[in-house]
Amino acid sequence: MGKNDLWIASLAALIGFQLVTTDSDFDHLNNIFFPVRKIAPTEFQRFF
Repeated sequence: MGKNDLWIASLAALIGFQLVTTDSDFDHLNNIFFPVRKIAPTEFQRFF
């Protein structure tokens, strides 16, 4: 897990957010500190 991923994970846990990602970097934290939702990159594009 990279340094930037640690910042993202700690912020999601602190605020109580669901973490939305396109990769598996946060799988080991799923439902331990926060829920992790994986989406395909094509799903993410509709927000931009």
